[in-house]
Amino acid sequence: MIELRTSLELAAWPAIMTGFPAELMALQRQLDATQWWTPEQLRAAQFHQLRALLIHAAREVPFHAKRLRAIGFDPAAELTEDVWTRLPILTRRDLQREGEALHAKVPAAYGQVTEAASGGSTGVPVRVRKTALDNLLWNAIQVRDELWHREDTLGTIARIRGFPPNLTPEQSAAMQSVDGLVLPAWGAPMSLLCRTGRIGLVSYMMPIPEQAEFLRRLRPDYLLTNPSNLALLLAHWRESGRARPPLRSVWTLSEGVDDSLRELCRSVLGCRIVHNYTAGETGYMALQCPVSEHFHVQSEAVLLEVIDADCRPCPPGEIGRVVVTSLHNFAMPLLRYEIGDEAVFGESCACGRGLPVLTRIVGRTLDYVTLPSGVRRRVDTGHATMSRIPAIREFQLIQRDLDRIEVLLVLGRPLDDAETRAVRAILVKEVGAEFRFDLTTCEAISRTAEGKLRTFISEVTSRE
Repeated sequence: MIELRTSLELAAWPAIMTGFPAELMALQRQLDATQWWTPEQLRAAQFHQLRALLIHAAREVPFHAKRLRAIGFDPAAELTEDVWTRLPILTRRDLQREGEALHAKVPAAYGQVTEAASGGSTGVPVRVRKTALDNLLWNAIQVRDELWHREDTLGTIARIRGFPPNLTPEQSAAMQSVDGLVLPAWGAPMSLLCRTGRIGLVSYMMPIPEQAEFLRRLRPDYLLTNPSNLALLLAHWRESGRARPPLRSVWTLSEGVDDSLRELCRSVLGCRIVHNYTAGETGYMALQCPVSEHFHVQSEAVLLEVIDADCRPCPPGEIGRVVVTSLHNFAMPLLRYEIGDEAVFGESCACGRGLPVLTRIVGRTLDYVTLPSGVRRRVDTGHATMSRIPAIREFQLIQRDLDRIEVLLVLGRPLDDAETRAVRAILVKEVGAEFRFDLTTCEAISRTAEGKLRTFISEVTSRE
């Protein structure tokens, strides 16, 4: 249900009236069409845009120019898959080391150049320059996400995350109370295009019972929070038996979502999870399909690759490293940028969209345990796996040494002997029998600056 705003109503928002709503609407018409293009059409359009980006990078950024010359890139020729896949991977360390050397001059038509920071969940912070065009595309794909999944734009959203920028001291204080900060509209971009319901904001740092009380009072239609915080709320409702809000859906972001968390959400709240895949450096990379739980790559904005250890494309069904190129970032071209995640490509989607399919987004490639032999192996323990043990609220694994892992546990009550054995059985099965697991109870587990809970940290890796 969408009621479009009139020009007169939009004119009452002078701080944001720069033609932005009209541009967003125009982009939505294009996105409505391109989602149904064939994979071949999408790939051809991507390479047409990619060639323009490479010509610009070769002219403006000596770092990229050197790499492009080495692979035989010819600005006068059509760009081929063979040439493109010879381009070396761009790493986070490259971004840190090169810094301003990766910046490029951009035409004034691209709008104001700003900076975005990312890397709180990896410990490798980076800063990326972007233009107003990048911001416009970010908002356009957010609108696509809303149109794909939000049943009613007049519904109320509850947002349990960190503090948004530019809050007054009074608003920040309200976010730390059970009444929360309630605003009359969702805000940009949807409130620029249509009438929306209210949004209530509260800090994720509030105790879980107080978050639940905030939701009871607000009675939202939609909840927006991180997966780890959702798991805590679900455990609270399941064990306390208290009334749950009548949610249409839960929207999650930042951390990974596995099948067990989706099933727990359906069991406790009777609604689905809507997830997306995004990063500060690149913008939206994939959105959940409107009719299934896999993801569609946002090919109009990014070229996303999944590659193996030898940098070859992974076939559908095979896990690999995510490499992404922002097709429209001319201020700081990110060419074959390894973002630090792993994913799995799938076959074409039954919904009919030509956008590539990711069946699974695995998460940080830093989540590897180092075996006593020195071999590294992925740790794939999801938060919802441990939360099947009712007493566990949160957990974090920290590899202290080659043969020892400390397991931090936030508990609702002490574990009984059977639960302790179950925890150790999960750890042996999913991490490995090679380790000694030290179980440590604590009051809380620290989050990153973005409010993310990292379930595995390797101090061994950090010393290498």
